[in-house]
Amino acid sequence: MDITIPCIFCKHFNRDERENMTCAAYPNGIPKEIQELKVIHTESYPADNGIKYEPLSDQHDYFKYFKGEIRQ
Repeated sequence: MDITIPCIFCKHFNRDERENMTCAAYPNGIPKEIQELKVIHTESYPADNGIKYEPLSDQHDYFKYFKGEIRQ
């Protein structure tokens, strides 16, 4: 089963190493709690260096998409 997580819609996500699930906040790997959607990273989370989810653009904002505000 393939699950889309908000990270891939975040401007901080490392798209060059998708399989390693890293980003500017977590260069050594995004915590499982975030990957498994137990934590939505719009608020500070331990060791994130003050970097949180930020959408790539208004058109690619995961939260707006899944709330039904954006459909394509």
